[in-house]
Order: sequence, then C-alpha cells, then structure tokens
Amino acid sequence: MTFHHVLANMVISRNPLAGALLASTTFALSTTCAQAQNGWGARAFSGYVDEAPHRVGFVTVAKGVRLEYLDFGGSGPPLVLLAGIGNTAHAYDDFAPGFTDRFHVVAITRRGFGASSHPDTGYSIPTLAHDIKVVLDSLHLGRVDVMGHSFAGQEMTHFARAYPGRVAKLVYLDGAYDDFGLDSVARLVFPDPVPYPSKPDMRPEDSATAAAYVAYVHRSRGVDIPESDIRMRLRYDGVVEEAGKGYVAIGNEDRERQDWKTLTVPALAIFAVIDSVSQTEPWVRADAFYHDAVQSFLTRDTAVTHFAERDFAQAPHGEELIVHGGHHWVFVSHKALVTARVREFLLKP
Repeated sequence: MTFHHVLANMVISRNPLAGALLASTTFALSTTCAQAQNGWGARAFSGYVDEAPHRVGFVTVAKGVRLEYLDFGGSGPPLVLLAGIGNTAHAYDDFAPGFTDRFHVVAITRRGFGASSHPDTGYSIPTLAHDIKVVLDSLHLGRVDVMGHSFAGQEMTHFARAYPGRVAKLVYLDGAYDDFGLDSVARLVFPDPVPYPSKPDMRPEDSATAAAYVAYVHRSRGVDIPESDIRMRLRYDGVVEEAGKGYVAIGNEDRERQDWKTLTVPALAIFAVIDSVSQTEPWVRADAFYHDAVQSFLTRDTAVTHFAERDFAQAPHGEELIVHGGHHWVFVSHKALVTARVREFLLKP
C-alpha cells in the first residue's frame, strides 16, 4: 500500500512511531527471540489448535539456522508462498487452500521470525533469497511459482534474477514497489510533514491473554489476519504489533532497485489502493479531528500510487490488478477476488 511507504519516510504529526508501526516498509528484522523476555511461550497456544491443513517441517539453511516451512499439500506445479515482514508462513493458513487443487503449495517463514531461527546476522536480501533456494533444494522443488506479500517482493525479485532457472512466475501481493523511485516521488508530492492520527496505545487488557491479543490485532488492523500467525509471532517474537520489540531495521544500503524493465519472467502485481478515509484502518477512521487531513493525504497520494503502477508496467511480461479499497493484507480483505485473479494468471500457459 503506497501510503505506508510515504508515511514511513516522513515526519508524521503525533505519530513518532509511524515507521515502526508500518511493517510493510520498515524492513525490520528480529535478531533475538523474545520468548524468554515476554513469558508467552506455550501459553500463546493455550486452548487453541491450528487446524489449517498443512504439515510443519524445518530445513537447515546455514550453520545454526533453520527455517520453518508449511506444506499445504496439493498436486501440480509447486507454488511457494512468502510472508510479509514480521509475519510467518501461517499468514497463508486461510489463503493457501484455495490453490491446492491445482498446485503443490509450500509456505516459508524467513529467518528472524516465528519458529524459524533468530540469528544475529544474515538479513541481507541476497542471503534471504539464498535461504529460499536452500529450502527448495531440500524439498526437491525445482522450477516454482513464487507469491509473496509486502516486503517479500524484494526477496522474490532478487531470487528470480539470482536463480533464473528456478522461477516460472511471480505474484506480488501489494509488494511490487521500487522503494528508491517511490521515495523520490513521495518527497515531491509530500515536501512537508503530514498531519495524521496516532494509533491508540494498546491497553493492558489487550495483551492479558493470547485470545485478547488476537482480538486486538483484528480490531486495530480491520482485517482478520490468520489467528495462527498472530499466535506464532506472540510465542516466538513477543508483542510485535507495536514498536517492534527486539527488531533492528535494515538500512537503505540493503535495499535493491527493482528495475522492472529487466524482469524477464511473467509477473502479476496486485496493488491495494485506499481512496477514502472510510477504507482506512479503524483507528484512522475513528479520529474525526483528522478526517479532512487524512482524506487530503489520500487524494495527494494518488500520484504516488500511479507512479508505482506505471513503474511496474515496464515489466515485459507484467500484469496488474488494482484493488480499490483493498487493505495492505489484500489477500485477506479481498480473498475471493485475489484468489481468482492469481489462479487465472498462474494457470495460463
């Protein structure tokens, strides 16, 4: 979602933690396992059973580093799913089954999150892409389709270029953004700080139990992120929805230009676009004082959105789906639409 990129690169009135709160652009990666500090541990799954149709496994990708993967089963060409930053493979628990009739679906939790190892190093884009390759090699998956959310777009593009024989098609779930170009346009459109409401502080009762925290995430995000993903992050990473405890940001030097015109594989980019305040997250809609300022911001942000769309249109074999009113978790907010469009794209000869 492009206004997330804008907010993460601006000084926001009343919102000093904006960059940390907007996970799609902070490029924050966990370097420590917060389990010992937050005390959640197994309590995060107390009374809850993950009934998603997947088998859990692990692959060692480097010395002392292993990654969790979920095998959703299915028959047909392999389809690999990559979560957004801060999330786990369980983010796809409700979405992946929509493809198992025609694909063998596997989702990966990158290093630094959830049940995967939390090493101190190894968070560059090339390393993360190499991790994907090692998992695929271990699972004997050759040429694959790759679908990823948000930050995963960086890994996907690098993976396709570094290992061209391994990728058939790419699907970007609100992740087809070249941050260098996007930042430049955003600075032109928004040369001054933008007034924007602050996300309300989480109340003690919101983290009193795992179920209460799940309800808080659903209520504040405005979409029902899979409960298993929220609980996995709670168990291994602590309460990460707020300031990103235990996380350290990847600097600008770690980002890569997407350079869409040189992307040779077929690719589908799904853009989630917010046009009005009524489509924003609940805590934004609830702040009447900032209603006009937010609407003005969204209207001006149209130029940034259009840039991202035109930029990706340079991909020689690129296709786009623009979802107006789509949440950044567009495969949750518009599950049926996204599933149908992705299936159409992947099943084309």
